[in-house]
Amino acid sequence: MEKNKMAASAILTPKVGYGFADELKRARFWVRMVLVKPQDADVLGRNYMVAMVDKRRFGCLVVVSDDSDFVEVFQEATLRWLKTVVVGDMSDGALKRIANAFFSWSDLLMGK
Repeated sequence: MEKNKMAASAILTPKVGYGFADELKRARFWVRMVLVKPQDADVLGRNYMVAMVDKRRFGCLVVVSDDSDFVEVFQEATLRWLKTVVVGDMSDGALKRIANAFFSWSDLLMGK
């Protein structure tokens, strides 16, 4: 019975973020938490990327995500001759197919 309670608790307890915030902060990245709706983080990230692409603030767009919500941003960046890189773990993700380069998060963690 105790195992069932623990399993149910893990399923029913909502997670704050996706668990990467502490790791990113430890790596000295600035992290902005979004807690309102699940898609708010995607919208915020997409809007920021579009603004930076419009302002030509960088020559290479690197995203650590497998989220296909960013495909349109990657397409626009490619049309503007920016290099695109995806770090993720989906073997056949939409971002992987459109990016100039893809790196597996698992491989990077193992030092490959």
